[in-house]
Amino acid sequence: MSKTAQTVANNTDTDTDTDDNATSKNPLHYLMWFRRDLRIHDNTALAALCERAKEKNASVSAVFFLTPGQWQEHDTSLVQVDHIARTLPILTKDLQSQLNITLTVQICPSFTDCIEALTTLCKDNEISCIMANYEYEGNEIDRDEQLSKQLTKDDIEFVRWHDQCIFPPQSITTNDGDSMYKVFTPFYKKWRHTLDVSTIQMHEAPAVDSDYKIKLQSSQAFANTVDDIEALSKEMLSDYQQTLEKNKSLQHIDMTAQIDQARDAYPAGEDAACQRLKEFIADDINNYDVSRDVPHLHATSQLSAYLTIGSISPRFCYLQASKAQEKLHGNDGDNEDINRWISELAWRDFYRHVLVDKPALIRHKAYKEETDNKINWSYDSDDFETWCTGKTGIPLVDAAMRCLNATGFMHNRLRMVTAMFLTKDLLIDWRLGERYFMQQLIDGDFASNNGGWQWSASTGTDSAPYFRIMNPFSQANTHDSKALFIKTWLPELKDIPTSILHSEDKMRKELAKGGKFADVDYPAPMVEHKSARKLAIAEFKKE
Repeated sequence: MSKTAQTVANNTDTDTDTDDNATSKNPLHYLMWFRRDLRIHDNTALAALCERAKEKNASVSAVFFLTPGQWQEHDTSLVQVDHIARTLPILTKDLQSQLNITLTVQICPSFTDCIEALTTLCKDNEISCIMANYEYEGNEIDRDEQLSKQLTKDDIEFVRWHDQCIFPPQSITTNDGDSMYKVFTPFYKKWRHTLDVSTIQMHEAPAVDSDYKIKLQSSQAFANTVDDIEALSKEMLSDYQQTLEKNKSLQHIDMTAQIDQARDAYPAGEDAACQRLKEFIADDINNYDVSRDVPHLHATSQLSAYLTIGSISPRFCYLQASKAQEKLHGNDGDNEDINRWISELAWRDFYRHVLVDKPALIRHKAYKEETDNKINWSYDSDDFETWCTGKTGIPLVDAAMRCLNATGFMHNRLRMVTAMFLTKDLLIDWRLGERYFMQQLIDGDFASNNGGWQWSASTGTDSAPYFRIMNPFSQANTHDSKALFIKTWLPELKDIPTSILHSEDKMRKELAKGGKFADVDYPAPMVEHKSARKLAIAEFKKE
């Protein structure tokens, strides 16, 4: 394990346990608990555990819990659950072929069930140490703390490692060293400076001794072969989909079609993620600063879904981008496109750092509570449904929402446009939109989703000033100038000139009775943006 990894561990390994009592007949047994880190390479906890196992001549098993009840409570999207389910058999093969480790998968509806299952696994299999990577959300922290207390009673180690971020939370602080940055730009400068003066290392796991490869024994239903894991995951996914389909607020979603779209767009596994990164750096990163804002180009990395479930590490992404920078410009050059993409990795770190600093965010609190509390948020269910279903009469907003509903993905520029329309033009509580995005996005993770929504609603850290309200028509003109994205997702508008689609006044005139396109089955804009903007500004300005 590298020095870098050692410094970010929550607990350090000790030699005071029962390791020294191991014999060849009864080897020590360690357990890797996979969570949102479904990969072999540069997996901090996995590398640390395998290195320790090699040193102590121990065997290693691995476990992953499918937690459908908890995922429903957290509004995890069907396409993300499917992505996890598709990734597990691949991870199983990789673990077996590369590290001589068998993965066991169990269904534990809730995190509470995970605690009981892990405790039982440790007792039944004489496991003396569990390692895992940190998760930073509230329920996850509570689960780990409860588990740690239980395992301590049984004299079992539980060691966690920071792995989700390039720099772990609380490691990038203001110059006084005591507080978290509240604004991204100074955070990013410190983040980049820290990278410049330190070395980021990959953590590679050595294979464990094949003579000690064993399978976990469990009193509960489990799977530990590729075929069995595929079958168990499929069964769980089917049940999950059926539960979601009973939700009346989601019945406008063709969930089977959405899964099919996501499977085509996001092949599962670590190799697929690495190949996507390789292609992005080769083909698109040198035009990223401009083309990232054009939704029909698909010029972004589209790695967020893989980063969310941990099929690729953020450190590997950064190092590959840095290599591309060095190849293009050497040590003295700079590339704004590559820097811009690296800054997106920093945003991902930033929102996780914010979450750890302000854990109340997980309980639906705004970062700027004084701003949030004074707004008379709307909870109009009809308006919200109109937004969800892409029937607002605002072409760019509707195209973006229909794309999300069909594919489980939305371009980042469009996330800002749709979120600001909901929170500023309609003054609907940002929490409703935040939840809806989580229910649909394949890359939905709490920290980034919450941070983005609060940015748009002007209630978050580093948020957009309340008077900076995106005009969805001018945004369409700037970022979808030929309406290629709009007409892809709103085919009913295919014959309407872009000059009309990008003008609210012309839309109202030409789609109204007597207008040139009055026969087109598309609604008039549900609000007048200029008036809605004035109302929003007045709402935010009030004492």
